[in-house]
Amino acid sequence: MNKVTKYGLTALAGSLVATSVSAGELGVSGSWSWSYDSGDSDEVTGNPFSMGDSVTFSGSGETDQGWTAGVSYELDSGGASYDDYKLTLDMGDSGKLTYSGASVTGDGIHMVNDIVPAADTPVMSMTDSAVAYGVADGADAAGNIGYNITVGDIKASAEMQKGAGTDRTFGIQYTGVENMTLVYGQGDVNPGEVDGGQEETVWGIKYSVGGATLAYMQTEVDIGGAGAADEEAVHMGVSFAVNDDLTVSYAVQEVDITGKSLDEKNAGFGVSYTMGSMSVAAYAGKTTDGNGVQTADDEGKGVTLSIAF
Repeated sequence: MNKVTKYGLTALAGSLVATSVSAGELGVSGSWSWSYDSGDSDEVTGNPFSMGDSVTFSGSGETDQGWTAGVSYELDSGGASYDDYKLTLDMGDSGKLTYSGASVTGDGIHMVNDIVPAADTPVMSMTDSAVAYGVADGADAAGNIGYNITVGDIKASAEMQKGAGTDRTFGIQYTGVENMTLVYGQGDVNPGEVDGGQEETVWGIKYSVGGATLAYMQTEVDIGGAGAADEEAVHMGVSFAVNDDLTVSYAVQEVDITGKSLDEKNAGFGVSYTMGSMSVAAYAGKTTDGNGVQTADDEGKGVTLSIAF
């Protein structure tokens, strides 16, 4: 054994003695889905049918400090690759750390960038022409370090990722008023790019009463560089739980894009029904003046059957 290997193993053994993890749990879960998604009949050029399949391997264990360490890998795309994987360290009252290899962590501005309820697909993604304008993207998922902590009625979260410069975003959620949630978030994404990257800001309010949930939010995406097409969006919607299994929703989004004379408008319905491990979800939506271009209209509709096992 060479000296480098010997020293490396000695250091590893020392670290395991300093913080050991008790016997944990390993598990495997899976799911499959079949979908039909179609845009305008005059634009459809491919097969509207598709399938999804995934198997998730996960494990967790408790450290000497009482923290919970976890790992998750999702095998997808016909077994071709791991497309979602992350490490977590839940420190209880001290918060939770997440390192993402390729998963959206849900930390930072991701925690608050879309609070509008949707029984199925978010309204800005229902048509082929909808390119998710007016949405705060947050930092990239690969190599993302996230942290969140809850103190009383406030949950705060931050993320950081090394890209073109260092992406930094944060989000705050307040639930101190009964049935109401207030959110705010800010981010600086790709600040090292030649054009200065983009700055993102979101705020919103959500209120639940009976089986209904209503939400309203505003998003600003300021893109650096001369002549950049900044985006300002208003997004609102409502969902209603008819019973424990059936939920319906409706939402609208309007996006003002700098330099465009028209606003992009998205609107659509969603419905979902759950039967044990099986669920059926459907949507129908329309985009008017996509990307601020007159007559750039599109319609979309789809249905998905999913089974978890």
